[in-house]
Amino acid sequence: MSPQNYPHKPLSALIVCYLLFSLLSACNTGKSSKDVDVSKVKVELKSIRFDQALYACDTSQLDASVNALGNRYPDFSNVYFKEITGFARNDDHEAFLNSVKHFLTYKDYKGLYDTVQKRFPDVKQIDADLSNLFKHVKYYFPNEKVGDVYYFISGLNNWSAVTVDTALAIGLDMYLGTGYPFYASVQLPAYEIEHCKPEFIPVNASKVIYENIYPFVPEGKNLLDLMIMKGKQLLFMEYTLPKTSDEWLMGYSSKQLEWCKQNEAVIWNYFSIQKLLYSTNWQDVMRYVNDGPSSTGMPPESPGNIGSWTGWQIIHAYMQKHPEKSMVDILNDPSDSQTILRESGYRPK
Repeated sequence: MSPQNYPHKPLSALIVCYLLFSLLSACNTGKSSKDVDVSKVKVELKSIRFDQALYACDTSQLDASVNALGNRYPDFSNVYFKEITGFARNDDHEAFLNSVKHFLTYKDYKGLYDTVQKRFPDVKQIDADLSNLFKHVKYYFPNEKVGDVYYFISGLNNWSAVTVDTALAIGLDMYLGTGYPFYASVQLPAYEIEHCKPEFIPVNASKVIYENIYPFVPEGKNLLDLMIMKGKQLLFMEYTLPKTSDEWLMGYSSKQLEWCKQNEAVIWNYFSIQKLLYSTNWQDVMRYVNDGPSSTGMPPESPGNIGSWTGWQIIHAYMQKHPEKSMVDILNDPSDSQTILRESGYRPK
């Protein structure tokens, strides 16, 4: 029997639907697919234990030791002593040295340093995770310089991640686990303590790298502006950390994320009815785009930061309306927030 004479069996409706869905999915992923091969992206990660270098300073010759440290790591040392610890905010050099000596010798700070060394005797796994993040950043932004990572302790000053020019800095003392007792002692809120896990390091790193590439001044912006900005930031995080769940990207529990999905229309209607979207009132704006125990006007089981989550959904809807645009195209899109909202067709039901 020749091939053209084989009897044709009718495909079931289920198989036809599956094939159509697969075809449509393949067409829609195109430029916006997160499944990218970064194996050939070259990244040389240079890992620097600034915490260990600082605590290796000779307190009997502190001026010379700190000066040598500054010469060795000039850019980060300047930010560390002026911004992160605040030791060098004034021009009083003697007061600066006294602050550094106190930090190196006071039992509580020394105990914190010892705890960090026990928890992170090496940073190989963190380096591997960050290297993967850097590869994804370089894949989408080939001209970005990434690679140097400084590890430091801030004295529980809540510096989890920061960029210094092209370098990334990670505050290891903010990742000692939810059971670390002194987080509560420095009055860190419970919802923030939930994020004090090493697994959040790549998430926070991706967040600050985005802010370094796309600086944003929130002053004078309305809530919708900030929602779109945060939505774009989460899109960047989603694509540079493609294996990370939405819960981790948002800092939510699975229950909190599910609440947002089930109440998406309720959230949107609340913003609309209360005329919050175009409010520039600082209290109205910031409470919905920052972490918190819950969201004002919502039930107590709601998570904080629902404005950022909603902005993310708007950006997803906007991408679906513009399948020709890549993730980078979306981030670089100069359209204002109202245009993005209108063109997204975002109307949850």
